[in-house]
Amino acid sequence: MRYHQVSLDGILMTGVCISKPEILANGKIRLHEKWKWTSGDYSEGESIIEEQ
Repeated sequence: MRYHQVSLDGILMTGVCISKPEILANGKIRLHEKWKWTSGDYSEGESIIEEQ
């Protein structure tokens, strides 16, 4: 997925992300993401996002 984000300083950032969903035993969703900025410092990383 491609995305855009505006920083608190008003700077437009762009990036790409691959998210793999996991359905938890309680029915909620956890996303395992690998992301990379395609602007700015071009950093990359991994995140886990879980529904509350």
